Amino acid sequence: MKTYKIVVTGPFNAGKTTLIKTLCGKILESDRRLLVETVKQTTTVALDFGILEIDGQRVRIFGTPGQRRFFFMWRVLAKGMDGYILMVDSQDPRSLLDAAFVYDYFRRNFPGVPHVIAANKADGGNMIPEKVMRYSLKAPPEIPIIPTIALNRESAVNLLKTLLEMIE
Repeated sequence: MKTYKIVVTGPFNAGKTTLIKTLCGKILESDRRLLVETVKQTTTVALDFGILEIDGQRVRIFGTPGQRRFFFMWRVLAKGMDGYILMVDSQDPRSLLDAAFVYDYFRRNFPGVPHVIAANKADGGNMIPEKVMRYSLKAPPEIPIIPTIALNRESAVNLLKTLLEMIE
């Protein structure tokens, strides 16, 4: 059985932990309570980790912390990855700046690694247009931007399968 290492990255509140829980069910997570509640009560401080089998392949999924102060974990978690998913909150234009920072880091430090961009929260009514997202992230035209609902298993699996096809 082939095993893949996939990293799920992106800014705070983009849906990284939710995506991994939806794909893997039970996961190891390092969420801690926020001192000041903003849009949620907890944040990932080290990593999320889950394993699943899909189409006869084992996939180990590592989720990065989204806050910049934990960025030192990005390199640690990305070492040896086969591909990555950049999660973007498609409902929040302000988060694009943070997403662009994360994406720039991964593209500069891990060139050539297959990846997809998940336009998460695609079930909301005010989704940022793909053209705006691509421009803001400076995403090349060959990189798929996939409308995603991290809470929906079918949506999450389709996202992962797209990335696995790019890796193979």
